[in-house]
Amino acid sequence: MEKSREELEITKSEKGQTSKSKKNSGDTIVELTMAALHTAVLCILAPHTLYLPFSPVGITLGSFLLYLTGMLLGPKLGCISVFLYLSMGFVGLPVFSGYTAGAGVLLGPTGGFLLGYLLCVAIVGGFSRKKGRKKGITFFVTGMIAGTLALYITGTLWFCFVYGEGATFRDAVAACVLPFLPFDIVKIVLAALLYKPVLRLRVWKDGKR
Repeated sequence: MEKSREELEITKSEKGQTSKSKKNSGDTIVELTMAALHTAVLCILAPHTLYLPFSPVGITLGSFLLYLTGMLLGPKLGCISVFLYLSMGFVGLPVFSGYTAGAGVLLGPTGGFLLGYLLCVAIVGGFSRKKGRKKGITFFVTGMIAGTLALYITGTLWFCFVYGEGATFRDAVAACVLPFLPFDIVKIVLAALLYKPVLRLRVWKDGKR
């Protein structure tokens, strides 16, 4: 009788582990699907670019999409999504600004902004993991500001490195940061306005992101 009870307990434990494993596997599939979907959105919308005559850096929807990606996916999946996007551009798909592609773009004067996408989405995603609707949007806005600042710093320093012979840090800031501040402020405001409706798309708990 004791043996039967032990066998029954073992069977229940095995079933519980199997059920938990299947649930975790299902969550992983959903999360990776969401990451791939965000990558696809980046590939479709990010290449659209408005170039200013006095700067090699164009105005895109890239940072705006990063804000939403970080908020929805969190830092880990957000970075996976952006890494896939950068990889697709690296191998030759025209997904970078102005429908450009290749290693030359990533290593070019604006490559720092593209590589800074990873840092930006990680920061936004990290801040967005804070719980609570009222506090959540505050952390989200703070994360967007911090992520944008990190993006500016990465891109500007990279720009100085590539054009180290003639461009100073001040020149790089004038060409790569100041003209785009108003546009990025608008993107941050729009993303903040979309916070509550977009948040409903998040289909898993914060602890699993």
